Amino acid sequence: MKHITKKKAVGLGLGSIVIALIIGFIAVMMLKVDSQEARNIAMEQAGGGEIVAEEISNEGLWNEYSYVIINGDRWYDIEIGGFGGVNEVESGTGDYPRD
Repeated sequence: MKHITKKKAVGLGLGSIVIALIIGFIAVMMLKVDSQEARNIAMEQAGGGEIVAEEISNEGLWNEYSYVIINGDRWYDIEIGGFGGVNEVESGTGDYPRD
């Protein structure tokens, strides 16, 4: 039976960690949404309308998106996470309350 030296064991451990980090990075890059996908998700949440304000903030490896959409007499303030999940939806009627 072969014995693995301490040096080889450490090398195998570090190699495994590097491979796991690379796979994780690739997964994040493949699963994140771009601004067009985020726009489509927001428009779907509002049932259509017109995007009147858009903000993109960088959060590490991905972006988070915020849209204000006017659909008829209703406004929607929608936040989309970097992986396409809807984080928050606010809506109301009349004029959109500006900050």
